[in-house]
Amino acid sequence: MLETASEWCRTHDARGSASELDAIATRLTDLGDELHLVGENVDHEIVSRSHRAAAAARLSPATAAQGTAPGQQSGAPSPVPASAARPLPRSR
Repeated sequence: MLETASEWCRTHDARGSASELDAIATRLTDLGDELHLVGENVDHEIVSRSHRAAAAARLSPATAAQGTAPGQQSGAPSPVPASAARPLPRSR
């Protein structure tokens, strides 16, 4: 749209306005490119932060003190069920 307006200005001998419109169109194009790059960086940053937060939660002493949620492994050995334990030999 700005380019069309710029062409109209040139056709009607308003070269100053045409130049200003060209400059605005160029700046808008540049801003659009920068916005696209920012969007990509934000996506990457969100993924990066969520991975760091998850790693920190796994390694946090506070998390270990709270225990683990059902289905999660704490890294500690699990107790042996009573049915799997062998009886101790009896002395005579």
